[in-house]
Amino acid sequence: MPDAQHPLEIAREALRRLAMRHLQPTPENYRSLYHEIAGTKPDDLFPERALKLVCSTLPRLNQGQIEFAQSLENAVASRSWSAISGSLVGLLRAQAAPQRKWKALLKDIFRQLERQHATLRPTQKFQALQQILDSSNGELDALYIRLSALADKWESDSDSLDTPNAVGVEAAPIPVDNSDAALRELFAHTLEGVVGSLLITAPELREEASQLGQLLRDVRDMKGVDDLAARLRNLIYRLNWVVDDQAEIRTGLLSLLDLLLKNISDLVLDDRWMRGQIDALRALCDHPISARELDEVERRLREVIARQGSLRGNIDDAKHQIKLMLAGFVEQLGSFSDAASGFGEKMDGYAQTIADADDIASLQTVISDIIGTTRDMRDTAERSRTEVDNMRDKVRAAEAEIERLQLELEQTSEKMRHDPLTGALNRKGLEESYAKEVSRAARRHSQLCLAVLDIDNFKRLNDTYGHSTGDEALLHLVATVRDCLRPHDTLSRFGGEEFVILLPETTIDDAVIILQRLQRELTKRYFLANNDKLLITFSAGVTIVETEEAQRSAIERADVAMYQAKATGKNRVVVSSQPALAS
Repeated sequence: MPDAQHPLEIAREALRRLAMRHLQPTPENYRSLYHEIAGTKPDDLFPERALKLVCSTLPRLNQGQIEFAQSLENAVASRSWSAISGSLVGLLRAQAAPQRKWKALLKDIFRQLERQHATLRPTQKFQALQQILDSSNGELDALYIRLSALADKWESDSDSLDTPNAVGVEAAPIPVDNSDAALRELFAHTLEGVVGSLLITAPELREEASQLGQLLRDVRDMKGVDDLAARLRNLIYRLNWVVDDQAEIRTGLLSLLDLLLKNISDLVLDDRWMRGQIDALRALCDHPISARELDEVERRLREVIARQGSLRGNIDDAKHQIKLMLAGFVEQLGSFSDAASGFGEKMDGYAQTIADADDIASLQTVISDIIGTTRDMRDTAERSRTEVDNMRDKVRAAEAEIERLQLELEQTSEKMRHDPLTGALNRKGLEESYAKEVSRAARRHSQLCLAVLDIDNFKRLNDTYGHSTGDEALLHLVATVRDCLRPHDTLSRFGGEEFVILLPETTIDDAVIILQRLQRELTKRYFLANNDKLLITFSAGVTIVETEEAQRSAIERADVAMYQAKATGKNRVVVSSQPALAS
């Protein structure tokens, strides 16, 4: 047997025996043979590395956990099993300590905070509680002891107020603490100003809110506080009814507006030049309306209505010109008819004269008159033909102008589907494009991918350079995206600095490649802001749109992936996990 003092010889002998015994060269077999040759036991080795790894994963959320972790680390460093055993026993004993009744203690603390004390104001109680919480340093046992002592102190202090008065002596009103006068004034102002201004359609409740505000300032004892609380509860109850009524009125008005829009669509035979406005108003009726959204739609409607009014006037002028030309044409036909009728009468007279003539010499004058009359008729016909040709050209020009103006009307209405700043589709335009692409993907059995983009650090850009620079950055991004996307891809502005891209007939891997190529292109095109070269980047989440999946579901899934991209370093593309298919 080799000398145990020579590890190299022991290792060589262990390898030789592995081969002789035809054993697998596993760490376990090698270790067993090594100890067999060395005459030692496997248990004699101390697993220091494994124990240190365990120590590194221990939680250190409070003082007790920190002390246990340090104790175990010291025991491992000293390679002492007894010290390790002592640390574990100490941990188990700490866990076996009696459980603190935190629920009962906290209830007692809250009850004491609400009670009246002879020598303590509410602010003093909150300060004492805050001081104990700040000085606890994560020691739950010490915190429990201090909170219990504080609750006992408050309990003993309130005994004087709970002691019954002598028989026949009327209890004096408990005064109200005036230390919160500023808060009471603020609450009173809220009742009078804020709540009152919201109750324009309910003058009785508005007057009640004003009276309660003044009563809040004048209250001096607890009885007054109780009366005030009762009236406040009654006001809140009545306010709920007012809110419900206003909600019903709003719902009814929206229903009437939707009905009116449907009626307009049915009455107008060619509503292409109104479709954008009608769709914009219907979109407002489909979800809760914000003041900002209402102002934006109103502004855009005013612009479209003004432009369409001008175009409509031009169309009316063109139609009026056509009417005038038609009237002139009818008049010209009448003149031509009169000339033709006179020509026929003259020809009849000339024929009669020729029939009555006795010799050829008497016909010379008649022939000369016939030639002159025929020449006049030819000139009249030529003039009529020229005027008719001119009138036909004018009618064609007027028709072309009307067609151009009607097309411009439709295009003006179509602008209601586009974002006014960037020219990309807005939410309404996205809804229509999404519905078409989902339907097309279902028919062709192809994949449709949806990506959500959000510009990185856009708020910082706005705060540093101003909102006009932020708008220019949006235009820079949209221009770059349009240069890189395919003709059949769709770009829309979903809100703020967030955009949605539809990628039809695209696999998820190809969609990631497209977005990454777009990110690389943005890094090549610097954005100038006040002569500063800025790098505009975006984070993106991309997902596969399931068959007939709702737009909201797909966007929410891609939006989650986009936020994951931001959380992992920004300027990244993250693929969303697909929803589980129903069995």
